[in-house]
This record gives sequence, C-alpha cells and structure tokens, in this order.
Amino acid sequence: MHYEADVVFSCGEDNYLPSVDVWIVIDVLRATTVITRWFELGGIELYPVRTTDDARNLVHELKERGSSPLLMGEVNGIPPEGFDLGNSPLDLNYDVIQSHYCGVMSTTNGTVALTQAASTGSPVLAASFRNYAAVLDYALTLGHRVGLLCSGRKRRPSWEDTVCAGAVIEELNSRGELLMTDSAKISLSMWQNRGDDLTAYVKKSEHAVYLEQIGYNDDIYFSCLPNVSTVVPMLANDKGRNILRSVSGSARAYTGNEHAIKPEAIHSAPTQKPDPFEELLKYTKKTFIASKEVNQ
Repeated sequence: MHYEADVVFSCGEDNYLPSVDVWIVIDVLRATTVITRWFELGGIELYPVRTTDDARNLVHELKERGSSPLLMGEVNGIPPEGFDLGNSPLDLNYDVIQSHYCGVMSTTNGTVALTQAASTGSPVLAASFRNYAAVLDYALTLGHRVGLLCSGRKRRPSWEDTVCAGAVIEELNSRGELLMTDSAKISLSMWQNRGDDLTAYVKKSEHAVYLEQIGYNDDIYFSCLPNVSTVVPMLANDKGRNILRSVSGSARAYTGNEHAIKPEAIHSAPTQKPDPFEELLKYTKKTFIASKEVNQ
C-alpha cells in the first residue's frame, strides 16, 4: 500500500496547511493527552474552543440547555480563574466524569490546533503517545494522505510534539511504501534517536522543564506511556461547533502499564500540588537571576 505523510510543526503555521485526507493533531503536554484520558474514563462529549472567553460562553449556553458541562483548560499551563479543572490528565478521575457527561476545553495551543485542522474540511483526530497506534489505524480508514499537525508551543515547534509525530510516521512506514516530506523525515529522525527512556527524552523539552517547575512533573510521566489506550477522539460538528467524540467501539479505560506511574495518581483524585502561581514566581525569579549573571 502507498501512503503519504506530512508534518506541520506548530499551530503557528496556520497560513499553510497542506491538502490531506485526514489530520492527526498532537499536543503531548498536555491537551491531547487530557482528551485521550477524558474518553478513557468514559466521557462522552468534549468541546474544544480557542479562548477562555469562548469556553465560558459555551458553558453558559450549555447550562441553559440543561447540561452540566465541566470547564477545563489552561493559559500558560495555569488553570484560568473560574475553571473547574486545569489541563492535567491526572485531575480527571471516574467520579469527575460520572458527574459531567460533557466538557468544554480551552488551551493555549492544543484546542487552537484542533480548530485550525477542522477549518480545512478534512477529518480530524486527536493523538498522544498514549493512543497514537489506534488513532493511526482509524486514520487509514479515511485515506492514505496523512497530515500531522503538532500544536507546538508559543506558535513555534515543540520537541515533544515533533517526537510524537515521528512515532506516528514510524508506525505508518511499517504499513507500506511511504512518501515523506522533509518535516516528516525530521520527526522520524527525532523519534528514532529517543533511546530507551522516552520520558527522559521528552524532559529535554522547554515545556517539560516549565511543567516541572510549576508542579506538574507527574503529568510528564503519564503522558509518555505509549499505546496504552485504544481511544480514538474524532472531531464532529454540532450545530456549527466543533465537538470531540470517541469513535464507536474504541473508548475504554486502558489496562496494564499502570506500574509506570504511581497507581494512586492514575485512579484517584490528584494529590495536592504546590501553588502553581507560587512555583511560577519562583521559576521566573530563577530565570531572571540566571540571565542577569550571564550578562554581567
């Protein structure tokens, strides 16, 4: 079988999205990991929106319809004021999902990338390390030209999303003859040079360093468990709004590999984290001091 693969390194490249049969959007740290976890735990619907104001407005609209949506997301890694949850996959648990069959999500990069991919008119799937093989399986039922849109960070490429795109490219390359763009080759090379410890490799990224500094180290470990999930989140249109649903038959909580992260962090409510604002302030001060020393 003949396939084609193209990788767009960040949502900042929205002026040029190539023509493909299907888009796979990747935001490892952390939007597409959270999306995957939402459906692993039995969530039914998830609305990705571009801004926090859009999210608040949609929640208000859904409540007027009699729904009880969960409002979650982040701005620069931090939960916005008034949101129920931030953007940590470990904040989700069975009790939370049972209380909210639908959710509304706004993040700095991931939900932006999803809406950009949707604007092309091609089908859109969401992938992370946790579910990329299952997502690719479904993507290939939609066409042979696969586009991978990495969310990136600050509208520029990010290490972890590019590496995950490379994992998808390697998997696709094993299915048949593959024509790759240069960006796909770069992604594949990064994935093939990861070594034996994927988490350590991902921790080289700016975003991972930042998440560690503000108290979300466990999120990195959780996000680096490859192919532990069969969930395939797919965008649909609901009265003019983008909505994610898991493709029929694919949504189930994963089993196995829980030993890779503390079991209590996976199956129960999250433990108390350091105040993110206090940690962010410490990180900012440390960065400023280091920069000042270099310039002296």
